[in-house]
Amino acid sequence: MMTTTTHLFLRTVSTLAATWACLLGASAQAQQAPNPSAASAVAVATARYTIAMVLPKDDAKVEAGFMSYLQRQDVPVRYVHIRFSGKAADIADLRSRVRAARPDLVYVWGTPTTLALAGRHDQAGKDDAVRDIPIVFTEVTDPVASGLLPSLEKPGRNVTGVSHVAPLPVQLNTIRAYRPFKKLGYLHNPAEPNSAIIRDRIKDLARSQGFEVVDASLPLLPDGTPDPAQIAPKVHDIAQRGADFLYVGPITFLAFTHRDDVTRAALDNKLPTFCATESIVRQSGCMFGLFSNDSNTGRFAASMARQILVEKKPPQAIPASTLQRFSLLINMRTVQALGLYPPMLLLNVAEVINVPAQAAQ
Repeated sequence: MMTTTTHLFLRTVSTLAATWACLLGASAQAQQAPNPSAASAVAVATARYTIAMVLPKDDAKVEAGFMSYLQRQDVPVRYVHIRFSGKAADIADLRSRVRAARPDLVYVWGTPTTLALAGRHDQAGKDDAVRDIPIVFTEVTDPVASGLLPSLEKPGRNVTGVSHVAPLPVQLNTIRAYRPFKKLGYLHNPAEPNSAIIRDRIKDLARSQGFEVVDASLPLLPDGTPDPAQIAPKVHDIAQRGADFLYVGPITFLAFTHRDDVTRAALDNKLPTFCATESIVRQSGCMFGLFSNDSNTGRFAASMARQILVEKKPPQAIPASTLQRFSLLINMRTVQALGLYPPMLLLNVAEVINVPAQAAQ
């Protein structure tokens, strides 16, 4: 028998899919084959552009989607890759290296790196942030709450971009559609402002929805970075306090840099994981997640970059957006290890990966 939460989840998925085209408007162009003659005319009429790719990691599906879209549109681009360590002490050097590259536009991934480069919107004139070069971000969870933008609709500065995270209530309904919970685990990284924002929102929803948040905070090292050696003990503590799931939000340190440590610790403690980003499910051991597809995120960001470079639109005139089409991904290797098989109704709407050979047959 289908539960109320399962009905709600399935209606949410159906509604989001049906409204994808109209909600994204111009972004739909990022997922369609370009007009060859128009693209060729653009290539002839424009000079070569330089885009600085500022990342705390190696290129992945988001960046591949970004670059392939511009290539298909025949926008001639030279890419300069700049790595950011994530350390506060290296922020000044990051900004200096970006300026030295003399880019026409900067692509940047993740909330901490974007804030390190662009600074808060309300600190103009008070810091050395990059405020005179167009910046397009991806994978920034909440540009407004993090202080990056005053609003999504009117960025009001040299920054715009794409978020990738499903609304938190939809994420929680997805977890309930898999299995009801009374206690939700949360591992907090105090070095990322994003982490506190998400934790507080989950606690607000916990009060109204009647569940408990079991949270633990990673201690910081002398240089201000979180201690990765404490991931396993903190996850163990969350499990011992009775969490039904571990929620892993879009936190760079946990969901990307140390994703294997997080998912291994959860599996060691028989703690199922729900994740708000794709790579930790697809490339690590998270059990399941709901998120915008990485390639689509990259293509949508590239459509914004094209507007800035080719159409000469200022970034402050391009609303930042949260994608409204979400993918449900289930990692059957972790499902089997925990013995927590999903309801058939979820399997009907999910992409399933790492299916054991015997089961697949």
